[in-house]
Amino acid sequence: MTPTNPFTLEHELLRQSFRQFIEKEITPNIEHWESNKICDRTVFQKMGEHGFLGVGFPEAYGGSGMDMWSAVVITEELAYANVGGLSLSLYAHTYLALPAINALGTEEQKQQYLVPALKGEKIAALGITEPGAGSDVGGITTRAEDKGDHFIVNGSKMFITNGTLADVIILAVRTGEDHNLSLLLFDTKTPGFSAIAVHNKLGMHSSDTAQLFFENCVVPKSALLGKQGHGFYYIMSNFQEERLIACVTGTAGADLAVQKAKTYMKEREAFGQPIAKFQALRHKLAKMVVNVEACRSMAYRAVAEYIEKGPEAYRIISMAKVFVGEEAFNIINESLQIHGGWGYMEDYGIARLLRDFRLLNVGAGTTEVMLEIISKVELDEVSHKKQIKARI
Repeated sequence: MTPTNPFTLEHELLRQSFRQFIEKEITPNIEHWESNKICDRTVFQKMGEHGFLGVGFPEAYGGSGMDMWSAVVITEELAYANVGGLSLSLYAHTYLALPAINALGTEEQKQQYLVPALKGEKIAALGITEPGAGSDVGGITTRAEDKGDHFIVNGSKMFITNGTLADVIILAVRTGEDHNLSLLLFDTKTPGFSAIAVHNKLGMHSSDTAQLFFENCVVPKSALLGKQGHGFYYIMSNFQEERLIACVTGTAGADLAVQKAKTYMKEREAFGQPIAKFQALRHKLAKMVVNVEACRSMAYRAVAEYIEKGPEAYRIISMAKVFVGEEAFNIINESLQIHGGWGYMEDYGIARLLRDFRLLNVGAGTTEVMLEIISKVELDEVSHKKQIKARI
């Protein structure tokens, strides 16, 4: 394991095994899922049976007990499969919802939800975004009224991945004023709950996206995840892993776009020769390769710091998300340009890649929000340095 190659033999064996699984269980079904605008529940079950959902989770709950780099392996290989929608559904289940249960859940909650979720028997979703509150978590209006031994939940959520498939939702609700939020393990069989699929999306077609409605839903106090009133801080912490996954996904997607461009340049002929002979395209490709390596460096550094510092690595994670989000989309766009008219068609998969990866600059915190986080950190550091210098 080196800084440029953090993967051990165990990681590479996992990669090889998962590639075989993708070839057998995912690739043959991609077009079907894309056209139907949703993936099958069975893919979660098959992922669980092979242990691919729980690579980074404790063995006591059905995981493999591997490190964060194992999650990177799974994430990269899904991106290389060019099935962004399914990937998003799997990420939402494994890396958005389940880490909260693992970190905050009681033993009873873990047995009830985490164990079957890692087996793929139950599907999980994270319910934060609302029609009027996305990156602004403090603007959440879905309310859980405390009734002593239970809560009454009213409100709605928007753009929730796995919204119609989910058996359980890690639901962010308001339990007080200002940043007084809490998390609930919400069972989707609860009376008063409903979900409507959202289909008119630019990309991620095979991902289940939904608007959720909660009308006088009775939720027992035993469904409270962690401490009441601490939800805002739990959400902010959970965002970091979500953003890391986005960085890794974006890097692998950009790399896939480069590989597609290389293949096309060698095969496609114009003016009596392969287009790989034209300097303009060769230099375009060279810049793409350089930028992919820059993306990988940023993403891997962010993962390494997250392993070392946890959520305190938010500065480099925010920086990586900005850089990778913008560069990955630019690289994919350049690859489409190299493909010419065929890139605009569905035949080569580059059009789907472009549609799906446009979400990188929007999901898990927009680029603008990331820049605001970075600017606040940098300005605070400058101010602190000035104070120290003044005292000297």
